[in-house]
Amino acid sequence: MLAAGCSTPAQLSENHAERPAAAPAAAFPLQVESDVGGDLINRVAVPPGEPFGYDLPAITGSGCGAGDLDGDGRLDLVLVSLSSQDDAGRGELMILWQNAGGGFHEAATTRLPLPGIGMGITIGDLTNDGLPELLATCVGHDALFHNEGTRSFRELAAEAGYRNPGWSTAASLVDLDRDGWLDIVVTSYVDYVARPCRSTGGGPPDFCSPHLFEGTIDRVFFNTTPEAAERTLQLEDRTALAGLATMRGAGLGLVAADLTGDGLVDLYVANDQMTNSLWVNQGDGRFVDEAILRGCGYDRQGRAQASMGVALSDVDADGRFDLFLTHLSGEYHTLYRGLPEGVFEDATMAIDLAAATQGSTGFGVAACDLDLDGDDDLVVANGHVRRPDGTPPGPSDDPLAPYRQPLQLFRNDDGRFREAACGERALCEPMLARGLAVGDLDDDGDLDLLVNRTGSSPLLIRNEASGADTHWLRVRTELPDAGGRHAIGTDITIRAGSRRIRRLVQPSLGYLSSSDPRVHVGLGDAEAYDAIEVVWPDGSRSTHPGGPANREVVLQPPGAAEEATP
Repeated sequence: MLAAGCSTPAQLSENHAERPAAAPAAAFPLQVESDVGGDLINRVAVPPGEPFGYDLPAITGSGCGAGDLDGDGRLDLVLVSLSSQDDAGRGELMILWQNAGGGFHEAATTRLPLPGIGMGITIGDLTNDGLPELLATCVGHDALFHNEGTRSFRELAAEAGYRNPGWSTAASLVDLDRDGWLDIVVTSYVDYVARPCRSTGGGPPDFCSPHLFEGTIDRVFFNTTPEAAERTLQLEDRTALAGLATMRGAGLGLVAADLTGDGLVDLYVANDQMTNSLWVNQGDGRFVDEAILRGCGYDRQGRAQASMGVALSDVDADGRFDLFLTHLSGEYHTLYRGLPEGVFEDATMAIDLAAATQGSTGFGVAACDLDLDGDDDLVVANGHVRRPDGTPPGPSDDPLAPYRQPLQLFRNDDGRFREAACGERALCEPMLARGLAVGDLDDDGDLDLLVNRTGSSPLLIRNEASGADTHWLRVRTELPDAGGRHAIGTDITIRAGSRRIRRLVQPSLGYLSSSDPRVHVGLGDAEAYDAIEVVWPDGSRSTHPGGPANREVVLQPPGAAEEATP
């Protein structure tokens, strides 16, 4: 029996009044590198004759990614620029290849031009040849780059049948029909036409609010590539057949996962200033929006929020996935706790997150175990979209000053969250942060962060949590019959003593970004794990034996060989 999962304001104050703010938790051991991608700066376009332009795509910012693009076992970085310095209407991708020493050098870069203003990046193997493709969403037309090997790419969107004009934002790759090929789901923002806007009360020029523009539809492209040696990519737009054309929104965040417990991949869309959508998979290629019915369409006071980024995690270790969404300043970021029978409740107050997030405008977000204690912490990349009331324009040398905010880090303490001290000074400084990608960039056993910023160069944040007293496990799932590609959509549960750690292989989470597709979990002081339970994308199940911690385990479906590396 489904329930709406919403509470009245009276229930909110009576049952979940937020506790007084606690002292900040100890800082995570993070170190900032400021020179990564130093020549890629997301500059805001300046119209002729104007000191500063307020173009809406500029304030939404762009994403970033981390993935092994050349098959050498090391994560490379992908940075999305809004527009190139020599052509304000076109963006680019900048790929930083990692060397054997774990460093990224601008001399070893690949630059790929985009047909429009750059927004998001999605990384995954669409051709089942073992090398991931790059899907870049844009304002204008998207770009789809086939990985040719030898660190080269070829754009083939039109050739493959991928046509998606407009303003695309988040995208996910997932095998919706269980045919062994990854399909594409892509969200769209608003039907945008540049226009002048002003701050509240007719003040100085400012960025426009998205509610001034009509929403658009999200799209789904099924992979119909034939089984052939050349593996020529073919995609088919089935948006109308899937039912997604029945509703318009302003999508910025996307989750492709089984959220209802029936074994089928559902689609959750975080909409900006509109009700969020939960497209429930009907099993026949069709989807029906049940977000309001299942309690995750709006907050517990019945309000549609300005949703931007979205993370997926089992934050309270109850075996069910939870959703964490970032929002506009004045709204708190929301934790939708997963309940039995595929419904959700707004549990933000109960886990002590409302007061700490209400003053921030969040975009990039990641649920990841920064301290390796076995539960996911939260990282939020912040930055205003409109000038706070009464705030004058920034100084002439920094017109973005009123929009900058510091990152926020939240430590998970048995399902409740405490904001951690920022620690290093560079983390405390206000910035206009947008895209956020996560992965073990230096292969030392802990998770590092990549932040794409507007008006500044990207930020690489190295984590130093791994050590003698902390242990970890990294799991790579691969499909030998699909070129050895990552088994995106695999549901993993790691058993270690009394602890059960559930994670999903889905790199396309957060805000316009793509993270390491390998599952990385902390084991705390446990020097071994007992077993790994796996639900594969085709619905089959397998259980794999335990072993020592501090290694990467490669899992394959039943009948295939497995590997483990220290």
